[in-house]
Amino acid sequence: MGDEGNSYLILGATGSVGSALARRLVATGDRVMLAARDPELLSQLATELHAASQVVDAEEEGAIEKCVEHAAEELGGINGIANCVGSILLKPAHTTSYEEWNHLLTTNLTSCFAATRAAAKTLRSAGGSVVFVSSAAAGVGTPNHEAIAAAKAGIEGLTRSAAATYANRGIRFNAVAPGLVKSKMTTKLWESESAAAQSSEMHPLGRLGEPDEVAAAIQWLLEPSNSWITGQVLSVDGGLANVLPRRTIRA
Repeated sequence: MGDEGNSYLILGATGSVGSALARRLVATGDRVMLAARDPELLSQLATELHAASQVVDAEEEGAIEKCVEHAAEELGGINGIANCVGSILLKPAHTTSYEEWNHLLTTNLTSCFAATRAAAKTLRSAGGSVVFVSSAAAGVGTPNHEAIAAAKAGIEGLTRSAAATYANRGIRFNAVAPGLVKSKMTTKLWESESAAAQSSEMHPLGRLGEPDEVAAAIQWLLEPSNSWITGQVLSVDGGLANVLPRRTIRA
């Protein structure tokens, strides 16, 4: 990899956070392999960034492991993996079908498990960093979040256990846990002015997050200069998980 910076694989690269991360890494001289399910969006981003890419369906068994192997071959080795693959479902448990539940777990949690398996094999000789995306909902009870909260809590447990298992190989596992971010995936939650205002009130900093703010945290955790950080879940949530919002008291 020489003097060309570090090399990273971004899964879910065409999403709001994944594409922001890709732009950040390329801007600092790193090389990236972009992986996503939509060929058209992937081609557009790869052309913009002059980056390598491969189409991958994270729900297909074995697809992520093959993707990681290909990225390592294409880039001459990789320093880390960011899994930005995800989906959201806001429904109470009693109206959530098992089909929806299984789809949500596969997309969010199983994709991280597959990335863990692949990282253990591909990064074992030189070590590296793996970063997952959890959610503030994993640690804060929120109405209608049963399925997504369970999936994201699973990611946090996986992160800590994998960090312990693979520390002796120099492979670091960390996660970021965003609050509500103004992404393509969450448009329905903030597209109206009233919904955005209500959601902003829940966050002590009084606003929703931007994809680039989450991407900045992922980039920081990926960097080899932060090689003494592992097993952590970094809240990037405007204080949602740990700080009470200030309430205006009216007489």
